Amino acid sequence: MAKINHNNYLDVVDSVWTSAKEKGIMHINSEEQHFDGTKFTINGNELINFGTCGYMGLETHPDLIANSIQLTKKFGTQLSMSRAYVRPTYIQELEELMSQIFDGNKVICYTSTSNAHISVISTIIKPDDLIILDQQVHFSVQFPCKNMKLQGTDVKMVRHSDYLMLEEMIQENYNQYHRIWYMADGVYSMHGDLPNTSVLKRMLNKYPKLNLYFDDAHGMAWEGKNGAGHIYNQLGVNNRIVLISTLAKGFGCVGGTAIFADPEMYRKVDIFGGPLSYSHPLSPANVGAAIASAKIHLSSDIYKYQAELRELMDYMNKRLAEKNLTNISSPDSPIYFIGGGLNKVTRNFVHRILQEGIYVNTAIFPVVPNDKSGLRFTLTRHNTKQDIDLFTDVMEYHLPKAIEEEGDSVERVYEEFGYSVERIQGTILSNNTATDSNLISEEYTAIQDINPGIWNKMFKDRGNISHSGMQCMEEIFSNNEKLEENWSFHYLIVKDKNENIVLATFFTGALYKDDMLSQENVSKNIEEVRKTNPFYLCSKTLAMGSLFAEGDFIYLDSEHAEWRNAINSLFKFVAKTKKEIEASTVIFRDFNKDNILNSILEDEGYAKIKMPNTNIIKNPKWETTTDLMALIKSSKKRNNIKQYAIRHLDKFDVRTKNKITDEEASQYFDLFSNVKNVNYSYNFFSYPKKLPHVLCKYPEWEFIEIRLKENDLLIAVVFGYIGYDHYSPLIVGLDYNYIDTHHVYKQAMFQMVKRGNDLNKKITYLGLTADFEKQKYLAETIPLYAFLKVDETYNLELIESYSNIRTK
Repeated sequence: MAKINHNNYLDVVDSVWTSAKEKGIMHINSEEQHFDGTKFTINGNELINFGTCGYMGLETHPDLIANSIQLTKKFGTQLSMSRAYVRPTYIQELEELMSQIFDGNKVICYTSTSNAHISVISTIIKPDDLIILDQQVHFSVQFPCKNMKLQGTDVKMVRHSDYLMLEEMIQENYNQYHRIWYMADGVYSMHGDLPNTSVLKRMLNKYPKLNLYFDDAHGMAWEGKNGAGHIYNQLGVNNRIVLISTLAKGFGCVGGTAIFADPEMYRKVDIFGGPLSYSHPLSPANVGAAIASAKIHLSSDIYKYQAELRELMDYMNKRLAEKNLTNISSPDSPIYFIGGGLNKVTRNFVHRILQEGIYVNTAIFPVVPNDKSGLRFTLTRHNTKQDIDLFTDVMEYHLPKAIEEEGDSVERVYEEFGYSVERIQGTILSNNTATDSNLISEEYTAIQDINPGIWNKMFKDRGNISHSGMQCMEEIFSNNEKLEENWSFHYLIVKDKNENIVLATFFTGALYKDDMLSQENVSKNIEEVRKTNPFYLCSKTLAMGSLFAEGDFIYLDSEHAEWRNAINSLFKFVAKTKKEIEASTVIFRDFNKDNILNSILEDEGYAKIKMPNTNIIKNPKWETTTDLMALIKSSKKRNNIKQYAIRHLDKFDVRTKNKITDEEASQYFDLFSNVKNVNYSYNFFSYPKKLPHVLCKYPEWEFIEIRLKENDLLIAVVFGYIGYDHYSPLIVGLDYNYIDTHHVYKQAMFQMVKRGNDLNKKITYLGLTADFEKQKYLAETIPLYAFLKVDETYNLELIESYSNIRTK
């Protein structure tokens, strides 16, 4: 079967972040000609800095600047050679000072913390080790772990700070591996939360194979003896704890550090630690600043600076509590997160804060779940209490206004982040600012309750979703023994007071494989796990349309004066239905690139993902194969059809029927299963075995049999739906023994096209995948998109982690 061009996790990031850039809240260019840590200049305006991670303000310290200049004058701008050949004196001095900060433990300095992770992980982790990643561990840790999978090291993931899940995973895997590594952050960069070091200490004592690997870049300098950081302050390092820290952020410079208590581990990394040996060392300018910072850390000054930042943190925590803002951050770190909810609300909120002269960061999907985006900011010693007063006053004023202005509910957003709205001042609370008082929403759970004439007027020529088609679908996916074969159906019709339909659609609730659109090798590896855990990485999903249909599932009168209010009714319907069926994922699907709803869905927090293309033939009438060949201008395509389809016609007996026997139904399903079982490119649960039996009860459905003339052997079948003015061959079943010898798939394709022509239909819907094969028959290939919203991102991130695993 032909392959699909897949979306992946990075495509989603690209789509969401590009949209944020276009809205002016990410990838912003600053214009200041000098920077003292206090303010940015953006679009000609000075903005108070609440966005950088220089927590201690050391990047502007005169000692760091002076020593950076001094070493540059003494040693030039770089030493262009690997430290495997020569380690310059200034690097030796820096590493000795860093060792003193960490109580004499061995330290290696890198050009970046990311390089430190690449170097250390690739050196100390072995194929018989197991890596367990915290879901939110920094990307710089996750990236080298992907490469470790290529050497055979198993990598798993636990939900963020879920220590019960971590312990269960340790117990399940304990006897299979030499060592188990839990990799986490010392301070998490988005919400500023901290790991539970007490629980981790207990686990270390209980499980001798357990090792801890921490990225404490955000914990350095502002906490602990000598500013050694949060994790070193809580756990230290030993033969089973490896710590990676930074010369950047609170330390005030550029670079990364690895701290070792195990001399042999240090020796191996120092001898050949990947980028440590094959790339340049830190420049004299960076080392000069780092040496000056290290001396500050070894002096009493560091405790003075820590106390100053702590005082600002305490003051910020007090002000945030007074303002009753949606703060979900730890009070013990200088990183803060104020929840806004939907992307559009957060964008509005951030724009308002920028306009008030304050710079902050934006946190959106997939870094956080779709409905839990927000404003992220940091505190540094550059800030003042006056800055904090202004900032918290501004947030208190603008957060509810941003929520209301974007049509969301203040109560809903505050409840989403665990807050009450009782103490918000000056805010008009409402369920929704948009009114749909002139519209009537009708909701149904069975197509029989909807007038066939009304439904068919909108949907009779959109694939197999006519009124009768929906009856058939409901029968197929109801009253089945297997959980995954039972769907719920949810219909919405929105009318105005004159009974004119403004919007109509349907959704299905079903168990979905979360890797449905992942790369084939990813799904293959996940299916190995599903052999013993059948619902692994599956989610209850509310999806527009269904997995037994493809096409345009929504009718919208965009010329109607109240069409936007109808969309608001749609979102209310989706939210209510999602809650009723306890779904964790919502999908709007089969939208072309110009659909009017695309930007609206993105504003509502849905992530745009690429689906397989669809293919449509706008049938030109032809009588003979010669006529067909004359319509195809490409000689290469004509020759391919002639060679692999037309020249073999005399080998087949092609029959079209509606009524079938039990034996034929069983054969048909087996042929369909052949295709389903090898096709991981569009990965969903198989249909119920009763499928052919139900289809033959409905006159719109037919079966095209392809049999060998020589022995009447059935080698292919097409399940086709005959619409009012279209033909939709939805399912193909094949005997793979005849793929190469009789080119049975190409024959099935020819028969689909021929059947649409013989029925004299204007359009034949050839469906998803196999674009190249369908284009030979003049099919128009149309890119399709879906819009996804998930309650939490764990499954998506875990699926992405499978991308570097070799298929077994």
